[in-house]
Amino acid sequence: MSALSKYFDQAISGATCREVLHPGLECGQFARQNFLGSIGSNVRFFLPISLLRLLLLVYGRKACSLGVFRQTSRELAAMVLNALCVANCWTGTFCLLTKLTGRIINNYSVSMAPVLGSCAMFFMPSYVQTTHAKAIFAANLECWIKSRESGLFERMRDSRTFGTVCFMLLSAGIARYASKTHHRSEFWFFQPLKRKQPEEKVCQHSETSCARYVLSGMRTYFTFGAILELARRLIVSVGQLHQTPMQRMRALLRIRYRLILFLTLYNGTFRLVTCLLGRYRQQVKEYDNTIAGFASGLWYYVCPSYNIFNLAVSALTQTHWNFLMERYAQIPIVQQLDRVSFASLVWIVSMCYVTYSRAYYPWAMSKFALKFIDICSNYASRTASENFAHRFLAPH
Repeated sequence: MSALSKYFDQAISGATCREVLHPGLECGQFARQNFLGSIGSNVRFFLPISLLRLLLLVYGRKACSLGVFRQTSRELAAMVLNALCVANCWTGTFCLLTKLTGRIINNYSVSMAPVLGSCAMFFMPSYVQTTHAKAIFAANLECWIKSRESGLFERMRDSRTFGTVCFMLLSAGIARYASKTHHRSEFWFFQPLKRKQPEEKVCQHSETSCARYVLSGMRTYFTFGAILELARRLIVSVGQLHQTPMQRMRALLRIRYRLILFLTLYNGTFRLVTCLLGRYRQQVKEYDNTIAGFASGLWYYVCPSYNIFNLAVSALTQTHWNFLMERYAQIPIVQQLDRVSFASLVWIVSMCYVTYSRAYYPWAMSKFALKFIDICSNYASRTASENFAHRFLAPH
């Protein structure tokens, strides 16, 4: 399939948007049908995500209020509207370019078509901007890593040891820069401790006991991981109406136990190492968080995952950016940059890469990215991708 990007013009020569994107329908008919169909498909896709968001808000605030329901409802509406803009602008631009130029143009028809619709992200709530940008960035990074064809990349992909060492370095970087920021902190699976004043006690946590501090973190992330996994399995199993109650129960219990173990040990190790370092020398050092982050990253070996690894890349990028914005906050150009919604810019670029990947590297895409672009476009992207492949593989 990767060869299709190199021989696109030969494979798609003479094709029209009707042959590739909407067989059997005229552009106007397809536009109406796809718009109505994408409304239902987007609601079905984002509703489980919104329910999970509701559960996490209730868990975090320790209360279930009308305000939480209103917030999640607004976010659900924003997610659906944003996806509708992307999906329908992509298909509309694809047809428009084909009609205007008389042919399907490599990259412009495939990759650049969703740009206009993706700009709607600038008007979305901040939660939608950040979560969507991070999710699609992580998914695209997985596709990029999997689609590299060199032998070196192949060996690195297959090495759990190499992946663990890289994750340990990422974890150390997150701890280093997160501990240096003052006003903003990205969500991660540990919270670096920050020195406030020299006369504080050796351990910077508020609990009276180090053991209680460590166990509290482990209990929190064990609970968080268990709720996250149970909610995920519940959402997946709800639509499987043909199953018996026993089959549903088995499906519900098919959770990723190693992920829960990783989250529990990862956070517990970070807290334990910071306490041990402080008590050993009776003094807290600036680099304690970095050492603890590096050491706790060793647990990645238990649960190697593209999702966790790429989330760490995203978190490190964001925390380093926050650190730079605070360090150089007095420079006028930095103040202007800090007002820009970079999450929206990441989203726009990422959506271009998603459509490119769907056409040329569908085998390398993550399940989430593949499901996202297919369902949100009412499966128009799958139709186009399959027709691209059929024309390329067809005998000439």
